[in-house]
Amino acid sequence: MIDKWLHIEELGGDLWVLPIWSSVNDALQKGKIKNLPAEVYELGVYISTRLNILPRIVKRINAEVTELFVVAEKHEEDNVFTKTEEGRALRINNDLKYNIIGDIDSLLFEINSACELIKKLFESLYSHAGKPLNEKKVGLKFKSIIENAKQNPSWFSNLDQHRNFFIHNATPYIAIDISSGPGNYELLIMKENLKDFKNKEKFITFFSLNEIVQGFLNSKPIIQDDLVNLFKAI
Repeated sequence: MIDKWLHIEELGGDLWVLPIWSSVNDALQKGKIKNLPAEVYELGVYISTRLNILPRIVKRINAEVTELFVVAEKHEEDNVFTKTEEGRALRINNDLKYNIIGDIDSLLFEINSACELIKKLFESLYSHAGKPLNEKKVGLKFKSIIENAKQNPSWFSNLDQHRNFFIHNATPYIAIDISSGPGNYELLIMKENLKDFKNKEKFITFFSLNEIVQGFLNSKPIIQDDLVNLFKAI
């Protein structure tokens, strides 16, 4: 029986939701809206926690990939695979290898989860402001807001596609593109055991993974501004 416990303090640092609550509270004090349900405020806590997790995964995976490339620079000639020659697979530390794979999975999952929670908050707040949106319209509204801010929303569909594939259909595995020489290596995240990299649908580059991260980061203040202004305009 649990009759004593410790709660862990949450002061993670991401303040994304606070300006939104400030705008909501201002509208509430002016009598323009009724108080939000407790579960909507709880969504803010969930989102803040996800947003505090993400930069730590990004920092970790960047350090791991840098370490991987240092190891890869010491490869032998017989480790190299080409279109016509099959090499010998490069042996690396198992902890490094599986930490990278696990963090790739975690990164896709956490960004996707954060997006889903933000969409739920978005839908709840629009409904509370008297402008209800169904799930499909929330997605379209997201895209419209991002495009109107001169940002490319394609990262959102790329995230959804890659996350769904690795969650439901496969486990990522890694290779290293050394075509451009030391200092210019690229991580290849394979969707299956590949003998060549002609079909770009069968792998993701670390660069494209970073594009998803950057797209998400660029979109955060855009969505935040929209929700802040939603209650200012009532």
